[in-house]
Order: sequence, then structure tokens, then C-alpha cells
Amino acid sequence: MDGGMEDAAPLPAPLEAWLDTLLQDPDDLRDVLNRLDGIGCRAWLVGGCVRDALSHQPVYDVDLAVDLEPADLLAAFGDRAKDTGAEFGTVTLLAANGAPFQATTLRIDGTYVDGRRPASIELTTDLAKDVARRDLTINAMAVDPARRCLIDLHGGQRDLNDGVLRAVGRASERLHEDALRIMRVYRFAAQAREDGSPWRIEASLRRALAANADRLSMVAMERVWHELQRLLRGEHAPRVMWMMHEDAVLDKVLPDANLSTSGFAHFPHPRVGAGTGRDEGRVEGRLALLLADLDGREVTACLRRLTAPRKVIDRVARLHRSLAEPPPTTPAEVRLLHHRWQGDLPLHVNTALSRDIALGGTGWEGALDMIEATAPARMAEPLLDGHTIMAHTGLSKGERLGRLKTWLHRIQLEQDVVDEGVMLGHLGRLPWNGPVASWPRL
Repeated sequence: MDGGMEDAAPLPAPLEAWLDTLLQDPDDLRDVLNRLDGIGCRAWLVGGCVRDALSHQPVYDVDLAVDLEPADLLAAFGDRAKDTGAEFGTVTLLAANGAPFQATTLRIDGTYVDGRRPASIELTTDLAKDVARRDLTINAMAVDPARRCLIDLHGGQRDLNDGVLRAVGRASERLHEDALRIMRVYRFAAQAREDGSPWRIEASLRRALAANADRLSMVAMERVWHELQRLLRGEHAPRVMWMMHEDAVLDKVLPDANLSTSGFAHFPHPRVGAGTGRDEGRVEGRLALLLADLDGREVTACLRRLTAPRKVIDRVARLHRSLAEPPPTTPAEVRLLHHRWQGDLPLHVNTALSRDIALGGTGWEGALDMIEATAPARMAEPLLDGHTIMAHTGLSKGERLGRLKTWLHRIQLEQDVVDEGVMLGHLGRLPWNGPVASWPRL
């Protein structure tokens, strides 16, 4: 098939609506397609954008497959074309409004020697040969925008409707070509389908995942981390992590993970609202639980090996430390938690609650009503500053003054004080001449 109509079908309604929206702006994709048509180049919308549009998901990037070589694209588009991988057939084309569209020449991949990229490629004008190199059937569909038809040579639409993850061609060959596809399959499986139900990994693909697990060692850890953190955001991540364990893949990625008593399967709890951060901090919360049996240094070492960003490491480490903290028993303690965790309080509660449930505890679950009913202290900043405290005590700058200010701030938060005079009364009653070591911290 050279991109003709032999295997084309009318666009399903979701793709019709999506394509209409895409082509509304004459200075966006429509401009690029018109320019390509003007130089005799055919173009197809391919891969994830077709999959997501067909399943009513947001589409963030539109990729093109074209039947013209990169050198010709660069020459035709001039300063509106960027070489972003011409050796592998890829050029980025800029629309009149500046929007970028990645255009890759139809190609046949040569032998994969490093478990990541082909040693060579052969450019082609045959769309069928191009889609045959893709990983999953749901990613091997193409839309011809000029003829407004869907080209689906491997049953991607059927598998999308049935919730099946199936390899294009022989599963073992697809995974052997690029070992990162192992993580990509699990990542897809962790996402919820449109109706919330999980994906099913087709049997031969599931066997190939296990058979090729050792090849993950060939993949740069940065690429593994990229897929792992996306997997951990998924609604069905607990189920998929168990699959990875059964397939002996989890040991290659997170050998110290605890799936049974960590609380991972209980996170997030349905009663706890969303916290700050993308997807309610699912990545950090789930990692803290998976690594619950490690000590702090081991957690940090594990995350560094995964090349997790510093912010993620710090957040996971803090959540991990908090797993040993008891639940609050009074509104005053809840107000302190609000102050310590700010917008991350729901994430902290979710993580600690999940761990508590896994260990058979009921303390955090019993505290939920009180946590939900207790608002943060109305005045978050200290009512008494250092100068005011020095004026009323005669203290000089130093550790004693700093610790006294912290003690007063804690009282203010616990009792929800909003009046400076009330805090001066507390200052007058505190035994601030005593040993500093015994004073409470914030």
C-alpha cells in the first residue's frame, strides 16, 4: 500500500469533529498541510494524536507522517523548518502562527543494535511499511486529512474499543527493537480508559514483556524514569505494578518495592481531597509507600538511581519520614499539620492513611472527620516578632530568642490566636528562663 485508498475507511465521528477543529485556523495545521500539498507531499496524522482523539481524550501534540524526504522539506519550508532528527527522517515544520508540527518521512527501520534506535533507516513512500514498525496497534492508525479517511491496517480501532493492548506484528520483535516499549506498555495499562475501566494486555504481548525484562538494562535510566512516573500517575497503577512484579520486570526498576504491606494499593483514599501538585502527588505518595520498608538514606539512593528530580526526591523523603508519625488527636494538632504541610496536607494524610490501613491500623481513618472539620489557623504568620519579644523579656538575639519565638508561634497556631495582646499574655506566663532543650518546636 502506497498510501492509497485500498485500506481506508470513513472517519468515525470523534475523528471528524477533531479534524474539523484542527483545520479551523488557516494559520495553524491547515497552513502546514496546504504548503505540503503545494510541493506534492502527502501527509497523514499519525500515532498518539489519532488514538487520543478517537477515545475522546485531550490531544496535545499532532505528529505528521509524510512521503517527502527531510532534505526536501527543509528546502521547501526554509526558515520555517528545523532539523530535529533528519538522520531518522524527522523535521519540525512551523505553521504561519509559529505552531510546531513534527513531520517524519515514512520509513522502514533497520536492525536495532542497542535496544533503542535502529542502526539505519530506509525512507519509503509506503504507509503500510511505516506503521508496521510501530509498537501497539492503537498507535498504528493514521488519518488522511486530505481524503478525510482513517487508515487502520492492524485493528487499532477495534483494540481501542475493546481495551486491548496488542503489539503490531510479533510482540517479542517489537520489544526487542526498543526495550523502553516494555515500560510504555505498562504505562498505557495503568491509565484508565474513557469509562474508567482498565486496559488488558494481550496474552502474547504479556509473555513477551516477561521474556524481554532483562533488556531494560540497555535503556538509559532517565528514559525509564520518564515512563515510570507517568505510570505511577495512572488510576490503575497498583494493578499494573503487581503485573510488573509477576512478570519479573519490577525487580529491574524498583527492586526494593513493597507491594503487599506498604499501603500502595490503598492510595489515594476516596475520602481525602486533592492536594497540590499534578495528579494529587500520586508519584511522590506512591513512591513513599513503595519504599516504606527502606530507611531514609536508602530511599534517597534509590530515587537518585532512578534519576528522579531533586524536588521529587525531597517530597518523597518528607512523606517517607512522616509515615511513622501518629495521627492527630485534637484540632490543635490538625492546625499544626495545616501549617507544616500547607497545600500538601491531603497528600500527607493520604500517604499516612494508606500505610496505616495496610498495617491494620484505624487511627488515621478515625481522625478523618476531625481533619476535615478543622480549618487552618486564621493567622499563619507570628503575631510576635523578635523585637517585640526582646522588648518584653530583655533577651538578646540568639538561640533562646529564636526558640521562644517558635514556641509562641506554635501556641498561636494551636489555639488559633489572632490578637497580639493574647499572645503577650502567653509570653508573660511561659517559663522562658528554663532550659531551651525542653521547649516544644514547631
